[in-house]
Amino acid sequence: MAYILDAECEKAGIDPKAVAKLARRIEAACQDANKLGVRLFCGSHNTLRADDGHEQLLILAHLRIQNADGGDGGSSVAADGYTRGE
Repeated sequence: MAYILDAECEKAGIDPKAVAKLARRIEAACQDANKLGVRLFCGSHNTLRADDGHEQLLILAHLRIQNADGGDGGSSVAADGYTRGE
């Protein structure tokens, strides 16, 4: 289950319960993807973030996703004609 940062949600003007509901839906979708052998591509940390006008985004929730990968997100069409990522 996601770890919701209540104070950060409130600072962003977002209901922490709404963030928790969204996080549960994302985590459930990732569980379904895992059953298909599909991996979600995220950053180095699986988080939900919001912009409050500061130079760094507020982290609202840490997601507990087992089949996520991070990195710069680079991709290209490989020699075999398929789009592949780093």
